[in-house]
Amino acid sequence: MKTLLKTFFFLILAHLATAQNTPRELYEQGARWNSPVWQTPYAENISDQEKLAGLALVWSEAKYNFAFFDKVPQLDWDSLYLSYLPKVTQTKSTLEYYLTLQEMMARLNDGHTGVYPPQLAGNMYTRPGFFTALVEDKVIVTEVLDKKLLDLGIRVGTEITHINGEEIKAYTQRVVRPYVSSSTEHFRIFAQYGFQLLIGKKNTSAEITYLTPAGKKLTRTLVYDWSLIEHYQNQKLLEFKMLPNQVAYVALNSFNDEKIKAQFDSIYPQLKSARALILDIRQNGGGNSANGWYIMERLTNKNFPLVKWESRNYQATKRAWGGTQSWYGDAFDYKISNPDTADYYHGPVAVLTSPYTFSAAEDFLSAFMQAKRGLVVGEPTGGSTGQPLFFRLPGGGSARICTKRDYFYDGTEWVGKGLQPDVYVTPLVRDIKSGKDTVLEKALEVLQKKTL
Repeated sequence: MKTLLKTFFFLILAHLATAQNTPRELYEQGARWNSPVWQTPYAENISDQEKLAGLALVWSEAKYNFAFFDKVPQLDWDSLYLSYLPKVTQTKSTLEYYLTLQEMMARLNDGHTGVYPPQLAGNMYTRPGFFTALVEDKVIVTEVLDKKLLDLGIRVGTEITHINGEEIKAYTQRVVRPYVSSSTEHFRIFAQYGFQLLIGKKNTSAEITYLTPAGKKLTRTLVYDWSLIEHYQNQKLLEFKMLPNQVAYVALNSFNDEKIKAQFDSIYPQLKSARALILDIRQNGGGNSANGWYIMERLTNKNFPLVKWESRNYQATKRAWGGTQSWYGDAFDYKISNPDTADYYHGPVAVLTSPYTFSAAEDFLSAFMQAKRGLVVGEPTGGSTGQPLFFRLPGGGSARICTKRDYFYDGTEWVGKGLQPDVYVTPLVRDIKSGKDTVLEKALEVLQKKTL
């Protein structure tokens, strides 16, 4: 996702450099906000001047653009900035500096606001080849990506108990949690014990103590050699299969690539004959909301509500006059391209959700719920969407600030809460060990009642 957005960002800059605009327009659109002075190259330890400049840029962009300061009323952003001045100059490397910025930005408690270290920095987005989750208060391996780990007894259902000799919860509280940017506590916990656990520089290692599914306690040193970026780049956009009783199952794993529309169209003829449809967005971290709305249009022939949104409307003169900040916004619904068509899926639909259901996936789910098209089964979603503002930082990294507040069409707020399922169900350790998909089976049970 970040790579695509960065590419888009550079294309915009190239356009600005060649567009036939007035000097004032060029200044407003280009040099004022996108000065190359911030875009210094990566070095093992950038200068103190660059570190302070990057800190100031993060502070100022948030101060004028962040949409959710009211959700952190106890936070004095200016005082926090002052407290981080000595912290950033005390860092001993560029990576340590970026971690310090991440820690500061995490205090804004927003999932669309954060800092991202340069990818050139020693391939830092790597991990041992497995994923974990907090299940029934235990850190359980939910997926093994690197098959050689099976020889070490690490398989689905393994419980991680210690990292480098430290109890797992104490470790994550100290090492992981301070750097998680999240709008909700349940997503923060999900990230803390899930995809943000055990991330580090390539070919470094950690000592992991674990209990095998058979109950044997082992300690092994595991190398960070699995690329998280490559994993997500290689993730299938869409997975489709027909389940028993003519139930169609479609996993929509990302809305980041427009190819998902063509892939959905290719299976659509088979979906129309299904008695029921399950859409699984448990692994969908977002992307382009329009891709999700395209799929939503295949489920109905009626217009459906989308969103009410707001953004800060800062006006310097009004501030000089002593006025208060105002907000600008609008509300939108989705206009079906051909409302008279009967070519849409008519059967019952269930959508599967998890805390990782995030951003554009939540925008899709919001439309699905407001259209009253079916039931939501699983766990509350991550509770974060909006329009992030991306900008470059010294040393080759970047940051983003959430600039927009989104609501249901009627103004009901769900950012910071998560979209709530109609049928709450969460995985159990015994089911993970046995390979049972607790959430999927509950959805099948619910749909069976609908199709009798």
